[in-house]
This record gives sequence, structure tokens and C-alpha cells, in this order.
Amino acid sequence: MSEIVLHTLVIAGSVLLAASVVIALFRIVRGPSILDRMIGTDVVLASIMCGLGGYMALSDRTDLLPVLIVLAMLGFVGSVSVSRYVSKSDSMTLGAEAGALSDFTSTDWHMPRGAGEQSAEATEVGEPEVTEITDPTYDAHADSDGEGEGTGPDPGPEDAEHMSGGDGEENSRGS
Repeated sequence: MSEIVLHTLVIAGSVLLAASVVIALFRIVRGPSILDRMIGTDVVLASIMCGLGGYMALSDRTDLLPVLIVLAMLGFVGSVSVSRYVSKSDSMTLGAEAGALSDFTSTDWHMPRGAGEQSAEATEVGEPEVTEITDPTYDAHADSDGEGEGTGPDPGPEDAEHMSGGDGEENSRGS
């Protein structure tokens, strides 16, 4: 490759990496959230790593490889730490308890509903209607023989004793 073309590519790459660092630094300073700042930090680290890798390739130096690996680990550990911190702080907000379904409706769960099943008060309040099924082997997606596109696992050999009637006969739903 020509010397002029190589220098032009190096200068263009350096300018692009410097521009990405400046834009990322603006995002780090401006925010507004900690996740925006973390993304900016990741971009700065990635730009430094790309610049260092390009320098290593052009100068035939391999002694900087440990520095590159440490920067990659720093970026990964930093991202995971911030995401865990943010997820813990989000779980402390009102209504975000484990298992809280206040933001979901029955359409989010793809539950079939007849036209007259929904009560008026459930519509006004916005809470999903819950239908309890007492038979644990019931599968709403199965056909009359108990076969079909069920949502749960098929009963295994250890479940056969639970599915049989009291007199040793097997239940027609499980097998």
C-alpha cells in the first residue's frame, strides 16, 4: 500500500476515534441518567481500545496486549456493576416488588377470554382478571385427548403415580 494512502487512513481513523471520544465525553458530562453516562464511558473505552489496537498493528508491538485486555475487562466489569446497581435501585421503587403484576393486563399474558367473562369493576380499575384452575393437570391448549400445544412439561415417569386414580388406574389426561 502506498505511504500516502496509509497515512491518510491513519489520520482519518484517528479523527473519527477522537470525534467519538468527544461526543462520548459530552454524553458522560450531560447525562441525564447513570445509564447514559455508562454508555458514554463504554464508548470512550472502546475508542481507546481501537486506537491502541491500531497503534499495536502499525508498530508491530505485542507488549501492549495485556493493557488492551485489562481495558476490556474494566469496561465489562464496569457495565455489569452499573447495570446491577441500577436494577437494584429500580427494584426499590414502589410497585416493583418481585412478582408485582400491576402494570400487566390479561392481554399481555395472551390469555383467551370470552366476551362476557370480564367484570365491569376489573375493566374500570385496570386489573387483570385471574381465573384459578383447581386441576393441576388441566391444559387449556390441549385437545379433548389431552394432547396438543401445552404450555407445561409432559408428565414424566415419576408423575405417573400422581396422575393415577386411587385404585391403580391411570388418569386419561396424563398418558
